[in-house]
Amino acid sequence: MDAARWTELPRRTAEGLVRDLRGLRGNERMAVAGVALILISLPLPWYDGPVGNLVQTGLGDFNFAQGAILLTCAATVMLSLQVGGGYVPPRPLREWALFVAAGIWNALIVVYLMLDRPELGERSYGLGYGIFVALAGSLIIVAAGVRARSAASRPRSRRSPSPGP
Repeated sequence: MDAARWTELPRRTAEGLVRDLRGLRGNERMAVAGVALILISLPLPWYDGPVGNLVQTGLGDFNFAQGAILLTCAATVMLSLQVGGGYVPPRPLREWALFVAAGIWNALIVVYLMLDRPELGERSYGLGYGIFVALAGSLIIVAAGVRARSAASRPRSRRSPSPGP
């Protein structure tokens, strides 16, 4: 009996996650897509070596910056799932502001990593395409927040009752 309980837990968790992902609206889906793009960029080459085919991926020299990116991505996904489930953040926090802050924070970290490139001897690495993919994912999260802000500020139209025959 105990084995059945342990094997059912991952199945219920996966079903709940799929259900939560299906409940997301457009802005939350856009933010999760930005996070997915950042996560996809991590094994891609972020830096090109000055000699031969040397490349370094986003996971190649894991430090505090990559840890901060992953932590911010996890927080963005959690916020998206919570808001998709009907949670409203307490005032003064708003969903759109948290998305914008997370996207800008990730973008600042990526720009920092662009400027602080690793060195190989006296030469420094060039930028690879993976770091630009991560920057694009961060900007998609910002765009999701801006889009949510414009949707929140739009006045809701009330439908007037139609005249009866």
